[in-house]
This record gives sequence, structure tokens and C-alpha cells, in this order.
Amino acid sequence: MTRMELNGGSRAVHYFGRRLKGRIMARKLVFFALLAVTLGIGFRASAEERYCSDTHARTLRVEMYPYVPNVEGMAWRMKELFEAGCPGLNLQIQMNRDSYYATDNTGILAADADVYEVDSVFFDDFLKQRNPKPPSQTVVVSAGAPLPFAKQIASSNGIQFGIPHWVCTDFLVYRKDVSQLGTITGPSDARRIFQSFGANLLMDLKGSSTLGELYLSILVAHYGSAEDALRHLDPDRPDDYATAVLRSFVEMEPAGFGRDQDYHLREGFYPRQFAWGKRSAFVGYAEDTYYALSEMVQSCKKDKCLSKEVLDVAPWPFADEGAKPVAWVDMYFLDPRLADAKLRDAEAFIRFMMSVSTYEALLMPANSPPLYLLPARDDMYSDQKLAKVAPLYPKFRAVIDHAVPVADEGLNYKLHQIAKKIDGLLPDRH
Repeated sequence: MTRMELNGGSRAVHYFGRRLKGRIMARKLVFFALLAVTLGIGFRASAEERYCSDTHARTLRVEMYPYVPNVEGMAWRMKELFEAGCPGLNLQIQMNRDSYYATDNTGILAADADVYEVDSVFFDDFLKQRNPKPPSQTVVVSAGAPLPFAKQIASSNGIQFGIPHWVCTDFLVYRKDVSQLGTITGPSDARRIFQSFGANLLMDLKGSSTLGELYLSILVAHYGSAEDALRHLDPDRPDDYATAVLRSFVEMEPAGFGRDQDYHLREGFYPRQFAWGKRSAFVGYAEDTYYALSEMVQSCKKDKCLSKEVLDVAPWPFADEGAKPVAWVDMYFLDPRLADAKLRDAEAFIRFMMSVSTYEALLMPANSPPLYLLPARDDMYSDQKLAKVAPLYPKFRAVIDHAVPVADEGLNYKLHQIAKKIDGLLPDRH
């Protein structure tokens, strides 16, 4: 899928580049009705809250961060709920899954929208190239207190430009019955523990964004700070220590895993494999836990998979100096051209997305495991509704509190360039 757009009163879904043709309207209506039932939503959601003051017919375009579990379902839920509280408004949600992180002019830096959801790897570039409008103090306050590192990376020269929405870093999700995995202190210790207990690691070690981010986390953990890590981030000279650590990760995996491009492209492949109980742990984002849980409840025969009760969370130490992974933040930016009614709608959308009730609705979809995306809003980690269905949140929070935010001009490009070099230095299989 190259581009997806949710737009229009008919809720049509367009796939640019692979657009489906020849479908009769009756089939479309049946499909969307079934989709609405599956997602636990209706075409006529009742508004519990009024978000917008204007009522005339208008459109708001939002460029959504596309790499979240069940992204299409989340987009539909956002559209239905927000439009219900904004009479006359058509929320047009745009996504670019194939080239969001592109280093040419086709990625998020080239998007055209009113509101942008931007990965912090682009923060300096987005600020320089797109000159976003700072949100009003009303929006900043209504978004709630963000996690400290999230606010830090969303600001420049004392001005907050972004509203942090999601945060992420890498975690070790493991089986409680292999409790030693929760005590790993570094890559050398990890290899010893995995070998001594006959345990296996699952970890995606393919793809430019993936390899680049892992490489940067090793530099931060090894050299101790974002500033020192960036000084060693030379695309033309791969760091010997970081390269050796990545090789050790490959060696901890079962034969055929980690470096397979097909597996890299399969959404949630490694946590789904973990769910079957054949491996001891996986390294990934918190939301990868959703894929493991989904596999347990939807695909496994009874007693053939792990149960959710056996899951535990620990830091994944990227260097022998300890666990100090890179923190990434997805944040909302306002287009600089916004004014009057368009600006009011854009700020209303951000207030809606950052509300406790919207977080709850998106993180706990009907008939589904919790998504385990990590909110950037601090008080969500003490939310009682969320705690009942997603008990691992406090453990994820304890780890990410020690993560280090990193921003730099051209950072996405640099990580992609070094990833190309590293990819050629790592074995394809072992």
C-alpha cells in the first residue's frame, strides 16, 4: 500500500497506486458496514463532547503516523468520534506507509496537510523546512503534562512546537519462567544467559529504519549521551563496537531469524512467533506486545500458545555500560498556513486526540487485546480503565523513563546511510 486516505461523507477508502476497480456499490456498503461492526463503531456516533465551534461544511486534513497496530481501524475510530463532535466537518486522514521515512522528497517532510503527526527523528528537519505554527497555550495545557523527555524533544529555544502523542523505545518482552532474562546487564551478559539456559532471542535486524535506530541506541548506551553518540554517528565510518554488538544480536537468534527481509516486512512477525512459546523473548516496541497477544487469542489452538499472564518486561541493554535506549516521540505539528476556522479545527483535533477518553477508546478497541502503544501523556499511566486491561503499562513506563531523546538535523538520512553500511557487514543468516 503506497498511500491511504480516509475522506468524504461516504467514508470511501482510496489506495493510490493499487486502487481497487470494478467493485459495485452494494459490495462497498456491505464491506463498510461489516468494518464498522468489527471495530465496534457506527456510522452515526453520538457526540459526548462538542469539539468544534464552527458548523459549516469544511475539511480538515491530517497526516497520520502510519506504523501503529491496526492503523486502518484506528483511523476509522478517530474519524467517527471526531466528526461526531464537529458538525459539518469532514476529517480527511492521510497515510503514507511506503515512504514516510523516505530520504527523498516523498516522505513526511513533503506531506501536504493541516496537521502532521511527525516522528521525532525528523524534528529538526521539520522545524527548519516546514516552519510549523506553535500551538496555543490552551492546546498545550489541554494536552496534559507530557513525559519529561517528550516535552524536551518537542521544544526548541524555549518554544514548544510539537504536542507529543506517542512515545517508544525498545524493550525485552520475555517469559516469566525464564526469569534470568530480566536481569541482563549488557550484550555480553545476554549472550551468556541465552546460551546457558538454551534460550532464544527474536529480534528484527533488517531494514534501514530498524537497523539505524538500533545502531544509534548502541552508540547512546556505549558513549553515555545523545551528544557523544551523534559525534560518533559517521555514515562513512561504522563504529566497531556498535557493529560487533549487532553481530552478537544475530548470533543469539535461532537459525534463519533476524536477518530475513520477508520476515521484516511481515507486520508483527517476531512477537507472533514468540506467542507460540517456541522462543524465550523478543526485543521490540511496547506495541509489538499487541501482536503477541492477538496471536494468542485469535490464532492459537487451546493450550498451544503462551498465556498473557506469563509475559514480563525488562530493559534491553544495548551496551555493556547498561540500558540507555533512544526514546522516540510521535508529535503533532500545525501547518504554518492555518488561520481562522481552519486553525480552530486543527487545534480542536489535537485537543480531541490528546484527551483521556480518546486515548482510552484507541488503546482499548472492542473485541481486541490492548494496543500497548505508549501515550506521551503522563497521567494515562495511572488511568484505572487502562490498567485493568493492560497491566504491563507500569513496567513499560519504568523502562522508558530512562530512555534518551535524540534529535539532529538530517538524522533520518544519517541513520539510513549508516544502516546500508551495517547491513553489508552483518551476516544474512547464521
